[in-house]
Amino acid sequence: MTSQESADSNQEVLLERYEVQQELGKKAGRRTVLARDLQTQELVVVKILSFGNEFEWNDLKLFEREAETLKALSHPAIPRYLDYFELDSPNSRGFALVQSYIPAQSLEAQLKAGRNFSEEEVKELAKAILEILKYLHGRQPPVIHRDIKPSNILLTNRSGNSVGEVYLVDFGSVQTIARRSSTMTVVGSYGYMPPEQFNGRATPASDLYSLGATLIYLVTGQHPADLPQTDLRIEFEQIANISFSFKSWLRRMTEPIASQRLASAEGALQALEQPGNATQTQTRATNSTVGKPVGSKVVLNKNVNFIEIIIPPIGEWTTLTKFYLWASLLMLPGPFSLFFIIIRGSDSDDSIVIFPKIVLIILLLFLVCLLANNILHILPAFFGEMRLRITRQQISRIFSLFGIERHSPLPSPTQNITQLERTKDMANRPYLIIWAGSRKYEIFTNDANSFPVTLLELDWLTHEISDWLGLPITRE
Repeated sequence: MTSQESADSNQEVLLERYEVQQELGKKAGRRTVLARDLQTQELVVVKILSFGNEFEWNDLKLFEREAETLKALSHPAIPRYLDYFELDSPNSRGFALVQSYIPAQSLEAQLKAGRNFSEEEVKELAKAILEILKYLHGRQPPVIHRDIKPSNILLTNRSGNSVGEVYLVDFGSVQTIARRSSTMTVVGSYGYMPPEQFNGRATPASDLYSLGATLIYLVTGQHPADLPQTDLRIEFEQIANISFSFKSWLRRMTEPIASQRLASAEGALQALEQPGNATQTQTRATNSTVGKPVGSKVVLNKNVNFIEIIIPPIGEWTTLTKFYLWASLLMLPGPFSLFFIIIRGSDSDDSIVIFPKIVLIILLLFLVCLLANNILHILPAFFGEMRLRITRQQISRIFSLFGIERHSPLPSPTQNITQLERTKDMANRPYLIIWAGSRKYEIFTNDANSFPVTLLELDWLTHEISDWLGLPITRE
C-alpha cells in the first residue's frame, strides 16, 4: 500500500483515499491528523506511526494492539475502528490507524479555556466514564485503558442540566488481562498513574485510580502531581469544595494500595450513587436489620454536622478490672512496709537500713504510682465514660472520669478517615476500627476493656458510623 500527494493540490492524501485536513497532535515518531475520507466524504482521525530515528519496536507492538482492540470494540462512547494500513512512500513510512472522528473538545482543553464544573457535573462525568469502564473491563479478556486523563476524555458542550456527552479516546496504552503473562510495558501519564502501574502491572482498579485522579483535577483545578502527598496518597481534601461523601469516594478511588481501592467499575458506580453500600468484601448493614438494641444504655446523637457515641461505664467487674483489683491487693503491703522502714530509719540510730533512704523513697513512690494507676483503671468501669465524636472537622475519642478528660488517641482531621474495619481480636471477639491515617479509634466488645459494648450494639454503631461517613464496612 502507498501514500501519495494529490495531483491537483498540496494536501497530503494517504492511501489515495484519506485527505489530510489538519494536524491534531504530534510527538516523537507519532502523528495524529484529521482527514476526509474521499470515498464517504466523512471526517476521520488517522493516527500515524512513522519509521524513523525515534522508532522502537515496542511502539509498533502498542500500535498494533490499539488497532486490534478498537476493531473488537463497539460502544457509542468509544471511537470506531475504520481501517489499518501500511504507509510506504518517499515522505512517510510506517503504519496508519483510521478511526471515527468525534467532534468534541478534550476535557483538558475545556479546563484550560476556563470551564468550571459543579460537583453534580463531576459526578455525572464520573458515572459516564464508569459505564464505559464497565464495558471495557467486562470484555473477555478485560480491556484496561491504562491512560485515563483529561486529554483523553472528550466532552461536548453542556446542554440544559447535562454535563454533555462523554467519550473515552486514545487506546494507545491499552492492555488486556490475557497479555499479563508477557513482558509488560510501563505506560501512562505521571500524576494519573497508580503506583502498581509504575511496576508494569495494571488491573481494572488501575483505571479507577486514573479516573479518580482526573476527577481530583476537576474539583481542585490543580494537576494531581502538583498536589501534596502523604504515603503516596493525594492530599486534595483541603482544596476541594465538595461534599464529605464525595471526598470519601475519591479517596477510595485513589488509594495507593490497589487492594484497598475500589475494585470494579460497577462497585465504584454503586458506591457513588449510593454512598456506603456494599461492594465485594465491603458491606454495610441496612436499616431493616440494624437498630438500637432494646435495653442498650449507649447514647447516640447525630445530625448533618456531627455524630457522637457515648458509652457509659459497664458498672460491673470486668476481666480487666478484676486483674487490676487483684494486682492492687497484692501490692498494698509494699508501700506500707517501705513507709515504716523509712520512718524507723529516721527515728532510730540503732536501726539497720539495708538500702539508702533515697532509694527506698523512690521505690515507695514507684509502688504508690502503680497502685494509683491500678485504681484509675478500676474507677472508670464504675464512674467513667467514653465519648467518640466525629464532626466535619475532626474525629476524637475521649475518656472522662470525674470531669477530667483524656484523649486516646489524639484527635485527627476527619478528612483522614479512610476505612471502617470490622475485625476480631486474638480471642475471636469482634471490634470496630475507624482508621484515620495511622491512628485507630476503636470500639470493643472485649470485656478486658473498661467500655465494651455488646455484639448487637457494635452492629448498630458500625452501621450508624458507616451511614454518616458514607464509607463501607470492610470486614476481615
